[in-house]
Parts: sequence; structure tokens; C-alpha cells
Amino acid sequence: MAINELSLLVLVPFIVALLNIFLPVILRKFLSVAAVVYLIILNYQLFINVAPDAYLFDVAIFSVDKLSLFILAFIQILSIIILVFSLKGVNTDIQKSFFVLYPMTVAFCNGAVISVHVIGFLIFWGLSGIALYFFNLLGTSKSTPDTAKKTFIIVGGSDVFLILGFVLIWFLMPQSNWSLWNLKLGLSGELAYIAFFALLIAAFAKGGGFPLHSWVPDYSKDAPVESVAFLPASLDKLLGIYLFARIVLSVFTVNIGIHLFLITIGTLTIIFAVMMAMIQHNGRKLLGYHAVSQVGYMILGIGSGSVIAIIGGLFHLINNTIYKSNLFLSLGSVEKQTGTNNLEELGGLGNKMPLTFLFALIAALSISGIPPFNGFYSKWMIYQGILDIAKTASPGYQIWLLVCLVLAVFGSALTLASFMKFIHAVFLGRRPKILDNVHEAPSNQWLATGILALICILFGLFAIEIPLKRFILPIMSEYGLEVPAVLGYYNPLLLVALFGSVLLIGLVVYWGTRKVRFDEIYLGGMDALEHFRVMGTEFYNEIRNMKPLKGLYDGAEKKYFDIYDVSSKCSFSITRFFKAVHNGQLQLYNLWIVLGVLILLWVVL
Repeated sequence: MAINELSLLVLVPFIVALLNIFLPVILRKFLSVAAVVYLIILNYQLFINVAPDAYLFDVAIFSVDKLSLFILAFIQILSIIILVFSLKGVNTDIQKSFFVLYPMTVAFCNGAVISVHVIGFLIFWGLSGIALYFFNLLGTSKSTPDTAKKTFIIVGGSDVFLILGFVLIWFLMPQSNWSLWNLKLGLSGELAYIAFFALLIAAFAKGGGFPLHSWVPDYSKDAPVESVAFLPASLDKLLGIYLFARIVLSVFTVNIGIHLFLITIGTLTIIFAVMMAMIQHNGRKLLGYHAVSQVGYMILGIGSGSVIAIIGGLFHLINNTIYKSNLFLSLGSVEKQTGTNNLEELGGLGNKMPLTFLFALIAALSISGIPPFNGFYSKWMIYQGILDIAKTASPGYQIWLLVCLVLAVFGSALTLASFMKFIHAVFLGRRPKILDNVHEAPSNQWLATGILALICILFGLFAIEIPLKRFILPIMSEYGLEVPAVLGYYNPLLLVALFGSVLLIGLVVYWGTRKVRFDEIYLGGMDALEHFRVMGTEFYNEIRNMKPLKGLYDGAEKKYFDIYDVSSKCSFSITRFFKAVHNGQLQLYNLWIVLGVLILLWVVL
């Protein structure tokens, strides 16, 4: 009997992972590349001719629609690009484990996306979380075990809510037969709302949405950089937002109150995370907070209820995975060449690593929403969608929506400010003498970041022709959503012409009038010591200590806003209480028994 094509999306990488357990590293790399290339070809074939559903015991377990094909395509695309980066440079101590976990993770993520039955989805979703945990354990820092535990508890613990949500949906709609698609359950009654928020918790924990985001910056700092680009920056983001999109587009019929709630959560995610990113001196942690901040735009767009904002949210999902992976990998190249990712220990690497600098700059401009790169148009569509909602909303709602919109735009401006810090601290300014012998990254690394940078440009210039028309607009049609005739008033060629003209005029003025003298810095007639160099982080230290913000930053550093840390402290407090009341004295135990019997009688009678 022929094997269903959809099953191959799981079987091929999983079999390769099992074989890699016994093979030498070079063959593990070869088989991993071969598997992902085959999956890309298979995905292309599925776009042309959708395969029939896969059944097990006469129950449909695997199926695809336009949304799942969209997510599947970018799982494979990002997997092959990040794998190219990983072919040379992965720490030798973890290479064997890395190339076993890599194809296995691809198999689990593919399985979660194509699963249409609750049981299958739960299995693959949970396994992808376990893979995240094991990738984290490959890190070498002292805090790695604690970070891995934190990641496992937040992401794995949210699976309880996922199960609860699905059980309640089955209770409310037993005729669904545990299906995941096209339920359109109305939000009426307490159980429906509990199910909705339970699934939302699972999606936000996986994707890194506020307030379940705190594992992402820590994971970004402590895990191997290849796995950071692979999971929280890419595949986990795709899975989390995929589930979120299913929740609001397919599983539930969402009302205006929920839309406003999601818009608010998206805005809070943007502002909170970008403010935390601005003050980070660890490059990886800075990028980790930005990975969280960008999730806010996706929640804002997809959860808004506006078709144009939903399109923008899905577009921003893939844009984020592209430029965020690029930024992590670019910093990873720098880290591998210099031995550090601390921004205060870097600088002046632009002429030592020109390709890495160029590709990181393109990604930084993209995430900051600078036209004509891809990050601009997806944010622009989200803003347009919020404005469309505000047109028909009541005055009170209009004010709330406009406040959220202003904060989202402000968040984009802060992102630009943050990446001015990042680019300056790493690639510009005065280079420490210890980095004078640094060289450009190996070809496989700059090739991977170069491809990602090229996609940032192509998806900006040809946003409508490539990602929207080929991937996202068909999703809207399949869900019966009417696509607006004008998608955000966007003309990339006009923007290129305008920005190019301004740049050309600036260059003409500069070259025609410049009077620049390059000289050394002297203090008291002597060469300035290295610690006097401008590192690009001082201005942000001042922001950290501003009176209106200092209290918030102090609270954040004490983990007052970290749901994991707060929950841990509450749990330990409860434990200490029960230890105190159960101290081993017999008379105290007898008292608890009597009280328990009295309470039971009161409840029964």
C-alpha cells in the first residue's frame, strides 16, 4: 500500500533523525540536508496538487489547507537556510546531538501543522516542546539548566491548558469528533470562554506572547545560537501563531470584546518587550526581547478582526522569522569569531566582517519597519487595519484603538533606536585591539544570512506579488473573508524612488562640501585608553535611569513581571505554609482530620 504524501512530511525527517544516532557527523549533516531538501520539493508538489488526507483506523489524522501549507512552506525554507549556517561552526561537543535533534524537530513541527485530530496534534505539539528543552540543554553557560527548566515548565506546562481547551470544546461540540478545523464555536457561556483562553495560553506560551514570554530572552542567551534561530525565532513562532490563527479564524467565532482584548495584549507585548530590549547589553538577550516584541504585532493584526490587519499579521509572522533568524545568525557569526556577544566588548567589526555587517544591517532595517524592506509593509497593513476598525467603532472604542495604534507605532520607533544601538555597538565605532585579528565568517554562515537578507528585500519590493498573492490571500479566500481592493496603499517602487532620491541628494551634498579629517583621539596629549571608546550603549543607560522608567526597570530586573518567577515564589510560599501546618505532631493531624470531616459534612448536607 502506498504511503500517503502527508505522512512523508513526518516520516522522512524522523527516520533521518533515527539514522543519525548511529552515523558519523559528516553523514548526519548530509542526511539532514537531503531530508530538508526533499521536504521542500514535497511541499512544492503539495502546493500544486494537494494530497488526500491520511487516515488511521478510518479516522483522518493528517490534512492540509491553505493556512497549513503556508506554515509548512516556511518551516522547510527556514530549516534549510539555518541548516546551511549550521554545517560549519556548531560546537564540536554538541554536533552529534544537534544533528539528531534538528531533523527530529522538523518532523514534530510538520506533524503538528498537518494534524487535524486533537490526539495527533497534542502528541506532536508536546514533542516539539521536548525538542526545545533538549536543544536548550546543549548550551554551555552556567544558567543553562535553570533556563531549560524554565522553558520546559512554561511551554510544557501550557500543554495542560491545551488539553483542557480541547476537552471543553468536545464537551460543548461532541459532534466535532475531536477535529481541529472549522468548528466556529460561539463564545457564549463560561465553558466556551474557558476553552478559548486555555488554548490562547498554549499559543502565547509557544509563540512568546505577553505575559508568557519570559522564557524567550533567557533561552536566547543560553542556548546554542543555531537552535535559537531555529526554534524561538522561527519554528516555535510559526507553531504558536499558527495555533493562534486557528483559534480566532477557525475554532471560535470571536466577538468585539475579545478583539479589543487581543489588540490590547498585542500592544502590551510590543511596548513591554521593546523597552526591555533597549537596555540590554547582552546582544542575544536584546534580540530575544525583540523576538517577543514582534509577536505583539502578530497578535495585534490577527486578533483584530480586520481582514487587512489579519493579512498583515500573517505576513509579519513570516517577515519576523526571516529577519529575526538573520539577526541571531549574524550575531552568532560575530560571537563565533570574537568569543563574546556582550555589546560592550564588541565594536568596529564592520570592516573586518563586511558581509555579516551588510546582512545584519538589512535585517535591522527590516525589523525596524524601514521601507522598502519587508518589515515595513506588514506593519503598515496592521496599522491600516486598526484604523479601519476605528472608523466604525463607538467613540470610547475609537480612543482605545487609537491609543493602541500610537503605542504600536511608537514601539516601531523604539525598535529602530534599539537597533541603532545594536549595529553601532557591534559593527561601528572604535574596535577593541583584542579583535584586530577577527576575520569574516565562513562561507556557509554568510551565505545563510545573505539569503535571508535577500528575502527581506524581495518580500519588501514584491510583497503583493510573492508572499501575499501566493501564500496569504488564498487563506483569506478559503475562510470566506473578503480581501480589500487596496492592500495598505503601498507602492514599493515609489518608496524606492523617494528614498533613493534623498540618499542621492545627501551623497551629492556630502561629497561636494565635506571637509573631514581623520585623526586619533588624545587626552592630555596622550593616546586615549581603550576604555574611553564610545560603545553605543551609554545613551541607553541614561534611559534606564530616567525617573519615570527607573522603577519599572528595577521591577523587571527583580522579575516582578516574570510570570514564571512570580509563580515559583507563590508555590514555594504555599509549600512553606503546608510544611508549617504539617509539622509531624499527632494532635495537629487529628485536628485537620476533624476539620476536614466537618467541611465534608457541611458540603454534603
